[in-house]
Amino acid sequence: MQADGETSLLPLFLKLAGKTVLVVGAGSVAERKIESLLEAAARVRVVAPEATEGVQGLARDGRIEWQARPFDEADVEDAWLAFAATSDAEVQARVARATSARRVFCVAVDDPPNASAYSGSLVRRPPFTVAISSGGATPALTRLVREVVEHVLPGRDWVEHATRLRAKWLAEGAPMGDRFAELVREIKKG
Repeated sequence: MQADGETSLLPLFLKLAGKTVLVVGAGSVAERKIESLLEAAARVRVVAPEATEGVQGLARDGRIEWQARPFDEADVEDAWLAFAATSDAEVQARVARATSARRVFCVAVDDPPNASAYSGSLVRRPPFTVAISSGGATPALTRLVREVVEHVLPGRDWVEHATRLRAKWLAEGAPMGDRFAELVREIKKG
């Protein structure tokens, strides 16, 4: 069976700590992506002729590298991942071609035809990270689903309780098949 569209997407989480990620564009949307990349401890290199005050501040503070100039295909050379976050259709397409030629995944913000990867809307509640994606088709609905998930995801007390239960199960050698039912019973009691 041939997969197409969003059914052929493979969700995964990337370890970007210390790895170079290229962001082409430095407007408000790019700024949000940069903040997410910094949370992931990526080395962020931004290429854009102009930048928001926030992006300029991150560069001044040494948290990112900002090259105040237009995109050049060579900018992709040492990147593990790239974000095309401009309002210029031609630049978006050039970034997509350059990343494809170098086998670097490209998140083309609000531009699915030029994307080889999509970022998700994230919910972080340690130890959980939940990513929600519509494959670029409906970003506003993706955000709404994220807000719903934020309301139903277990709180810290559930995580602590589940951690204690797991330690007990490991000590007792409890069969894997019995653990889920016990967890559900315990949570319903609590």
